[in-house]
Amino acid sequence: MLNKIEPREQSGRDALARFRAQARSAALASLSILEGKDIDRVYCDMHDDFVVRLNRDDQFFYIFYQVKTNSKKNHNWTLNETFGLSSRVKDLSKHKNIDILNSFIGKLLLHTVNFGDYCEAVIFQTNINIEDPIEDLLNDIQCGNFENKIAKLLEKRFPECFSCPEISSENVKINLKKLRFETDVQHIKLEANNFSSIAKDAIYKYSEIDLTHDEFKDILIKLVELVEAKSSGVINELSQVSLDKYSGISIYDLLEILSISKAAYAALIGGGDPLAVKNASIIQRTLSDAGANETQIEFCSRCKIEWDEWFRNNRHVLPELTVMTVQSDLASILRDTMALGRLNLSSLENPINDYKAKIKNRNYGLSDNAILGGIMAELVRVQR
Repeated sequence: MLNKIEPREQSGRDALARFRAQARSAALASLSILEGKDIDRVYCDMHDDFVVRLNRDDQFFYIFYQVKTNSKKNHNWTLNETFGLSSRVKDLSKHKNIDILNSFIGKLLLHTVNFGDYCEAVIFQTNINIEDPIEDLLNDIQCGNFENKIAKLLEKRFPECFSCPEISSENVKINLKKLRFETDVQHIKLEANNFSSIAKDAIYKYSEIDLTHDEFKDILIKLVELVEAKSSGVINELSQVSLDKYSGISIYDLLEILSISKAAYAALIGGGDPLAVKNASIIQRTLSDAGANETQIEFCSRCKIEWDEWFRNNRHVLPELTVMTVQSDLASILRDTMALGRLNLSSLENPINDYKAKIKNRNYGLSDNAILGGIMAELVRVQR
């Protein structure tokens, strides 16, 4: 009976599908944090659909994303739908500032004014394509020509639209150049999308974790749930602390989802390890398989940092052959131990003591911890 009568509306179902597309996009953006480069946090549903934060020498910059999906697969976004403008209107003076300001792109461009130099880019991300006049407009702006009639209009109206009368023409152009379009994005398609495969590839690329189907499915569910949790609820008292807590996704949120030791990661990143996520993952996975606990995993991670420091300090002090011989000896210890079974601290104790006795009269300056750390360094090298 239900199928015989048209429902009054299905807007709720449509809205949920669009929100899930937004959540997928924010989830993939957050996985970029694992790379350990500039991106250090993603904020969900704050100022825009999501915001990517870049940390450059403790100076923060932001990329604002607006995710817009359309169920009409063959439709192309028009100037009117995105900018509040029409390429068909010959008299440009008839365009209203309020229409530009309230448009999708107007709301994005407002970030370039509010956040100034700290706004790195504003991105309109969509599952479909755009019409040719938008392509022409964007190309003209990015090339710095500003010969396109719509580009000229935006440059002229920008101060009035965004209430910044003192902004110079040059700064208006800089702000307009921050606008980007990402079209035909596969992972936000409303029906078939490639979100799962992209996420799996990203997790493996950044963490070296080779997941079973069930493990990956569990992680994916937790990742999307994290984005949804960070996207809900009003933050009444806005501060950096509350923003990070209720809206922001950090490396530590991802480590928890991936079941990577936070302590091990902190030890490695604190010691300047540029591949802290991958190395923490490898050390934890290998030692956990042999029954190691959190304290032992953190200890081994700290030992690797001690080795890294010894290596940096001695590779140009000791003869190159000596350093290479030490690395070869520690690689042999690892190889021989792994050949006998799983790698754990008890299985390494005797080989390390034997090696200490072997180099006792040599002025290498290697502590017990540094030797263990050298074995961990070999472990992550062969596993990567």
